[in-house]
Amino acid sequence: MKPLSFQFSQSVPILGKKKKLIVAVSGGADSVALLHLLIEAGYRNLVVAHFNHRLRGKASDADATFVEKLAKNLDLPCEIGEGDVRKLAAKWKSSVETAAREARYGFLAETARKHRTRAVVLAHHADDQVETCLFNFLRGSGIAGLSGMKPSTMRVVQGVELELLRPLLAMQKADLLAYLKERKIRFREDATNAVPEASRNKLRLKVLPLIEKLLGPSFKGSIVRNANLLADEEDLLSSLSAPMALREKLPVKLLRELHPALRRRVLHAWLKNQGIEEPGFAEVERTAFLLDPKGPAKINLPANRHARRRAGVLFIE
Repeated sequence: MKPLSFQFSQSVPILGKKKKLIVAVSGGADSVALLHLLIEAGYRNLVVAHFNHRLRGKASDADATFVEKLAKNLDLPCEIGEGDVRKLAAKWKSSVETAAREARYGFLAETARKHRTRAVVLAHHADDQVETCLFNFLRGSGIAGLSGMKPSTMRVVQGVELELLRPLLAMQKADLLAYLKERKIRFREDATNAVPEASRNKLRLKVLPLIEKLLGPSFKGSIVRNANLLADEEDLLSSLSAPMALREKLPVKLLRELHPALRRRVLHAWLKNQGIEEPGFAEVERTAFLLDPKGPAKINLPANRHARRRAGVLFIE
């Protein structure tokens, strides 16, 4: 097998080999491969971070034990966190998947604060990118969703600004598995990934294999390339809409003159800046109705908020 080379892609900020990095390790193939690839590339100032979601009983505890031993064998510091995700989901009135993600990021933020770094390395790869883009397309996401995950993003969690790095986005799952097999590196299998119940699992286990059977494996590369192109367009639209979206009040006349794509982006960013959490297509379109002089002068928004048109401007109350 040809050796699997590893380097941060050009779209990921080049990090010094001495910079401290938090590496999120579940114990599965992807994150274990990431950890070993980082070490082979000369990154040694690493902190292994594992969050036990306690969703699979003894298997979850075994994952944590495996990661602890892995870190010890590699002579790396290790942080283990845990939480009852099902209870958190009930408390937050969210799905288990959402609760698990939020709890995990909270733990990563605590780990980053403890070790005085903000750089967190995640093991998302090209197959994850394909899945994300297709899933977002089926949900009706805009360009932001279709552009998938970015190699480097910032996310504020519990007051900590995390720099999330995904250096494996250009690598396919098959390459990572071949790398582990060649080097006889052990990893843990998550049995829940093979159960087609959650929507993402159905997509991964049923839809994507069918597409590959019908069209061949090259479709994955096409989706990843499109994601890269759309990411650039997303950045451009965001930069064009940001200055106007920062205003407390928006001039109706100017909004009417904007191209629909840019107008929609301005309204979306403006709603977020005004404290409307996760405004979707419906909220943006309802707000756009205010621009019609024959339309309503007030529309309802989540959390008992409202958008109004008065004296030629839009504002939130």
